Amino acid sequence: MSAPARDDTEETGDAPAGPGAVRPRLTVLAEVALVPVVVSYLAVVVLAALITAAASGTTPGGDPGLGQALATGVPLWLAVHLVPLTISGAPLGVLPLGPAIGVGVLIALVARRGVTRLRTPETEAHRWTSCAVPVVAASAAVHAAGGVLAAALLTPDTAAVPADASPATAGVVAGLLAAVAATSGVVGPCGLAAIVATLPAWLRRGLRAGLAATTALVVTGAALLLIVMLAHADAVAAVFTTVAPEAGSGAGLWLLDVAYLPNAVVAAVSWALGPGYAVGAVSAAPTGAVAGLVPPFPLAALLPTGAPASWAGLVFALPLAVGSLVGWTLAPSSPDTATRLRSVAVAAGTTGLLLAVAALLAGGRLGTGPFDPVVVPAGWVLLAGIAWVGLPGAVVAALAAPAPAPAVGRTPTPAPAVGKAPEDEEPERVEGDTPEDSEQG
Repeated sequence: MSAPARDDTEETGDAPAGPGAVRPRLTVLAEVALVPVVVSYLAVVVLAALITAAASGTTPGGDPGLGQALATGVPLWLAVHLVPLTISGAPLGVLPLGPAIGVGVLIALVARRGVTRLRTPETEAHRWTSCAVPVVAASAAVHAAGGVLAAALLTPDTAAVPADASPATAGVVAGLLAAVAATSGVVGPCGLAAIVATLPAWLRRGLRAGLAATTALVVTGAALLLIVMLAHADAVAAVFTTVAPEAGSGAGLWLLDVAYLPNAVVAAVSWALGPGYAVGAVSAAPTGAVAGLVPPFPLAALLPTGAPASWAGLVFALPLAVGSLVGWTLAPSSPDTATRLRSVAVAAGTTGLLLAVAALLAGGRLGTGPFDPVVVPAGWVLLAGIAWVGLPGAVVAALAAPAPAPAVGRTPTPAPAVGKAPEDEEPERVEGDTPEDSEQG
């Protein structure tokens, strides 16, 4: 009798590939791609229904109806994905960063969960190609398709919200946002720590210092914005009373304020660094300001009404302190001055680049009237971030040199006590003596 043929799956231990193995993978990818799209759309629809009902004094689902809320959710979904819109023929490019950050976090969390579910012992050796790439591609593709579809569904002439958008722009922007967010979610479980560990030590230290400096400057901008808001609380309350005296409209205006709060924080960071910001003809910087007509918006009440105070220049001490702290942190990292300066340069470049991207996203077109455009100069923010972190950081890192390490070598033998011969040494033998004579002596 011939021996029965062995199944290859018994030798390798792998499950046979087939529909049963492919189906769970497709389910995971569908969840990664569709859940953020559906959840974000339902969230904006619910908010639109609640705000509309509160403003009109009806109940959600009644007049003006759920259909209007569903239609209103389409341009809102595009707005929270940072897609430029045209409202009643006027461009709207300054979009709220708050909801966009929330959508990005949702995409990242779902992508991270998807990669974790797709990982198996067989895919550990190629986690990026087997898990990360399909997850990121699925998320980006479905968001891009959703952006194109949403822009195509807009009817600027007959809809309750006369909005319009370019389908091509909507697809690119929504897909790019999803790709960046999904990538940030999958790098952890796919071995980012192992990749970072292969970088040179000076580069790793510079990247960490740059991220810390960016966080410190953003916290500084938020603190400055809070101080200014408290100092102008009466003006902010007056805008609420004038523009939205009722509870429903007031709630909508409050939510709009919260949505644009990260934009205001980025503008405050730009102000602290020196370039400042501008809303139409109104501009503000520590070195000068131009007053003018401001939008009827609570955060706009913080815009300058005259020349900056005499103490405004003291704000430069904040980025100076952040840059000096970067240099002080990197000073003991290496005894070589050139290596420390390279780490400072990486930290400065990282800080400037991240803040410039934030400044680019925080501004945009605002209609065609006196409030257009809203500008946070990304180029000047890039240069200012590099300068404020790089220059003081380099000076401190160069001057605060670490103490030289002790020489590595043989530990010297301690000298024996006076009048006492070392135990390991034999007594000196005089030439011609025998061993017995030496012992007797």
